[in-house]
Amino acid sequence: MKRSLFKILVVILLISFPVILHQVYRWTTALPSQITIAAGYPEGRYYGLGEQLKATLEQQFQIKVQVLETKGSLENLQLLRSGKADLGFYQPGTELALSKLKKPAERAEANIHHSDHICFIANLYSQVLHIIVRSDSDIVDVEDLKGRRISIGQKDSGDLAASLPLLRHLQINLDEIDEVYLSYHEVKELLGQKKLDGMIVTLGIEAPMLHDLLDTGKYRILEIPFSAALARKEAGFYEYEIPAGLFRRSDPTVPEQNLRTVACGAHLLAQESVSDELIAHITSVIMHQKFSRHMHLNELFVEGSSFARDNQSFPVHAGADHVYNPELKPFMNSEFVEATEGMRSFIVSMLIAAYLLFRWIQKRRAKAQDHKLDRFIIKLVEIENKQMQLDGNNLDDGPALHILLDEVTILRQETLKQFSAHELNEDRATDAFLGMCHALSDKINAKLLGWKIDRLGETITRS
Repeated sequence: MKRSLFKILVVILLISFPVILHQVYRWTTALPSQITIAAGYPEGRYYGLGEQLKATLEQQFQIKVQVLETKGSLENLQLLRSGKADLGFYQPGTELALSKLKKPAERAEANIHHSDHICFIANLYSQVLHIIVRSDSDIVDVEDLKGRRISIGQKDSGDLAASLPLLRHLQINLDEIDEVYLSYHEVKELLGQKKLDGMIVTLGIEAPMLHDLLDTGKYRILEIPFSAALARKEAGFYEYEIPAGLFRRSDPTVPEQNLRTVACGAHLLAQESVSDELIAHITSVIMHQKFSRHMHLNELFVEGSSFARDNQSFPVHAGADHVYNPELKPFMNSEFVEATEGMRSFIVSMLIAAYLLFRWIQKRRAKAQDHKLDRFIIKLVEIENKQMQLDGNNLDDGPALHILLDEVTILRQETLKQFSAHELNEDRATDAFLGMCHALSDKINAKLLGWKIDRLGETITRS
């Protein structure tokens, strides 16, 4: 009965296990209900991309998305590291460039206390380095920037991170210009009031702020000399050419001719802990031509995944890698395997423990109860005691010995009926008992033989 109950429980467990596994899979791969995106200034392109991602994710996946207004790349990275943002836009090389403004002790402390759990999702577009001045100013080339009031971007921004290596390349020290740290809105206002001579900014060529400013014809762009050398020296930069008339085609044309400059990527990053499923969905949204066309991500639209994976500043997130390399996607979801590893180990351990406990209880009960052989052994001992009282010399010993021999035979047959072949093979006590039966039979047979010889001798004597 107990063995049948145990078998029923095992069958129920095996039947329900796939259902439990399915529910655990759904739980571990479920999309989060809310995520946060660290963007940038409301006037910047990062913020516009964040808003478009928000609209798409909320519509397609019913995920509540919060877009944070930030000061730019460095703050976005810090929000990702602190866990206050799930996704963030980042200009590669920003942290390294801005760390040079810190004191050596602060740089050492930052290197000691932070460990990255940040992953790369996609490269979205090229952020082009522009040096913009007023058209009516006497600034003709980059050498004329010295002594002028120039905006080099807000502190902790990607603009500032790009301005610093540019000024080093131009061999202009910060103390040789009147540098100011302004937002895009403040820059436009001060340029219009002629309280600012120019600005250094890193923006995609489709940025509305650039077109609004340069389409007026009141501003021009300076060419960066030896741009190839700058791209070679500074990691993250690559050569870029702004075609003539990109921002304004009527007189004055902006730029008047093709301008050589440098650019860097605009990366979307995520915490490593963000769901693979969510990141895969986000990567698919970004890679869809409808999204890139709507957001004017022309390089991404034309070049596809080869551009999206270019200039990676962090390890690729597993979810994004599933989209870029679908043939490498594992059969089992990695998050599911990782999440259920502890549960699977626990279940296996519990099953082993239950089996060992069951065997221990069985043995305990078997030891506590009389063995099946106990009553047969008692009978065998009684038969042996009876045969000890018969030596085969008396006339009546023969029939009594015959009866005892039959009793041993019957006892042996009953014993064999009580035990299966497996039990007879496993139980050493059964072997010993059968050996005792054979020994007793031989002893009784020996006495019977002596009794028969005596009777035969008597018959010969009388004849």
